[in-house]
Amino acid sequence: MEEVRKAAIHFEAVKVSMNQNKEGMALRLSIHPNDCPQELLADWVGTRYMVAMVKLTDDDQPDMRDEQRRIERMIASAGMLCRNEEFYEFLFEHGMCDFATEADAMEKESTSAVKSFCNIKSRADLRDSPKAREMFESLRDRFKEWKKAQP
Repeated sequence: MEEVRKAAIHFEAVKVSMNQNKEGMALRLSIHPNDCPQELLADWVGTRYMVAMVKLTDDDQPDMRDEQRRIERMIASAGMLCRNEEFYEFLFEHGMCDFATEADAMEKESTSAVKSFCNIKSRADLRDSPKAREMFESLRDRFKEWKKAQP
């Protein structure tokens, strides 16, 4: 990934139009002449690019979409829950993790249980898997119900 970052060219553009053709979707961008990188001008028509785009607000800040914001909050919630001793107790009581007494070990057990339950390798995988997000929400809801039932 670092090689991609080093090879990247950066410029600001405005979406002008978008349509579909036999090759796929055609996206037209308008680039101000002062912002157009020389490398882009020198490349042949038909050159392939890996593209990453970030929508900007009027004050040039990244504009995160509501769904992206929800997913990022979910990932943060997964991290916080895994550090929560009550969540660990819930997981342990339901046979989802091994016994631990130290906070670090409890967090590792909780993290492992969440990843296993959601069938992911990393909590960050929640970004790309609607099924994993659904599983996590289910687990979190079960924890909330369990917590309500505690004396």
